Amino acid sequence: MCSCTKWSKNRLNNWGARQTVKDPTTDTRYRSPLAALNAYQAGLYRAFRHHLTRQTPSVCMALFMLAMSAPLAFGQWDWRSELPGFNAYDNDTRRTSKERVSERKRFRERLSLRMATEFRSLDPLISQTTIESLRGAIVRYRKMVAAGGWKTIEGNRIRRTDSGEQVLRLRRHLYMIGDLRKFRRRRARNFDDALEIAVARFQQRHGLRITGFVNRQTLHALNVPARDRLMQLEINLARIVEMLKANDGKRYVLVNVPAFQLEAVDGERLALRSNVVVGRSDRVTPSLTAKIIGLNFLPYWRVPDSISSKDLIPEIRKNPAYFREQKFSLLKKWGAEPIDPSLIDWSSPDIYNYKFRQDPGPHNALGLVRINMPNKHIVYLHDTPLKKLFGSSFRAYSSGCVRVEKVMDLVGWLLSDEEEDWSPDRVEVTMQSGVSTDIRLKEAVKVRFTYITAWTTEDGAPHFRQDLYGRDGEVEFYGDDKVDQVAGVEAITP
Repeated sequence: MCSCTKWSKNRLNNWGARQTVKDPTTDTRYRSPLAALNAYQAGLYRAFRHHLTRQTPSVCMALFMLAMSAPLAFGQWDWRSELPGFNAYDNDTRRTSKERVSERKRFRERLSLRMATEFRSLDPLISQTTIESLRGAIVRYRKMVAAGGWKTIEGNRIRRTDSGEQVLRLRRHLYMIGDLRKFRRRRARNFDDALEIAVARFQQRHGLRITGFVNRQTLHALNVPARDRLMQLEINLARIVEMLKANDGKRYVLVNVPAFQLEAVDGERLALRSNVVVGRSDRVTPSLTAKIIGLNFLPYWRVPDSISSKDLIPEIRKNPAYFREQKFSLLKKWGAEPIDPSLIDWSSPDIYNYKFRQDPGPHNALGLVRINMPNKHIVYLHDTPLKKLFGSSFRAYSSGCVRVEKVMDLVGWLLSDEEEDWSPDRVEVTMQSGVSTDIRLKEAVKVRFTYITAWTTEDGAPHFRQDLYGRDGEVEFYGDDKVDQVAGVEAITP
């Protein structure tokens, strides 16, 4: 036993084993002899796999015999967990599948939090800092393009259990663009912890769901050519420069549609950042500049004719109870008294001449507050009852209006300059009153819906987003997982 251990101790580090022990019965680094034995077996098994892929049968046989003989004195070895094809080695083979899934989920949550903290920017998107770091990124990408860019990574996905040429290309790609901080030649074909963090970093910078492994959408983003990424940076630098010129230094709200993000800015200071839901590709959120003039607590929703004809009327014809369940009213014209829907022939084409209004309340498509910003497109910022959508990485689900996750924080910021005291408690009382209430702002606040698909944070890291509406020319579109589309997407909403 000891001679085997001594022989392996001098060799295993060169063969890729992470841990070796002096003697499984006495090694104090482990909480029990069995734990030490498990670590010893794991090291032998990793070395065995290493040489199995390199076709060195004599070494493989020696390692296999070591792994087989070492635990005989203890009678504890589960050979099914060690041999290739019988289950990957697991230090705790008694964990249930549910426990492993739960542990993996918690790991990804921690990974997402780490990435969000790592790339958190304290500067607004439209700033001189963004422009300077964006120019630096353009210089770096021009060098990458001149050097030939990066190679395409084949396949559909790359997971922790994978190894080989595909993993090596992934490692080189992520090292080239800065997501992998160190390139380790040893075991470069294996998917390790450092590579998992680098993949998560890439996903964060591209607005993808953070998993730590390469799924189809991540692979699509990785394979966008370097020349296209350079063009994306240059196009958006021009957009940001023009927007900064138009900035008057006052308070403003900015919605970056492709990033699904809103910023509230005081001069040059970022006051608030929030996730938003924007228009889908067939009902786009327009680029515009307007002024926020007021708020409406517990709003009625006057359904636009386009939504009533395309969505609401077909839904009511299919499910007549929908009209009553969602608390709609039917009117001859705006301002008129509601009509009894049972007196209407819903199959008649005349139904398209009527107006639809939804009563206030938690069920209302506008949620509990609408932010009024008159514009020719008849779009606005508002709350929503479909809160789950904010947890999706892809958030183009609306009919053109912008739903705000931190809408009450935005309301508080808009009301903070008012002479009248609008404390959070007063806002809460107003919303609980059951009465629709309008507030006009003392001074209008500029709001801009813009279309920025590439920018940099102050650390110089470039961020890219998908070209939702095809406004970036030849830059390729890549979508996110359809599983991100949670229940409620098909609800009739603005």
